[in-house]
Amino acid sequence: MKKKDITYEQAMERLEELVEKMESPQATLQGLDKEMKEAMELIRFCKEQLKGYQEEFDNILKEN
Repeated sequence: MKKKDITYEQAMERLEELVEKMESPQATLQGLDKEMKEAMELIRFCKEQLKGYQEEFDNILKEN
């Protein structure tokens, strides 16, 4: 799943899945590395989305 193909909600759901995997006693170091990288990309994506919404909301408030 590419970042451009997902919504904020889907990214958050995937983050929750990754956290569950990372917290699992069966998690391996090799798997954690891959999952951590994916989680960081998703976090970056979510922050960008939230920043965009914040700017949009600020503009709406300025107009009213």
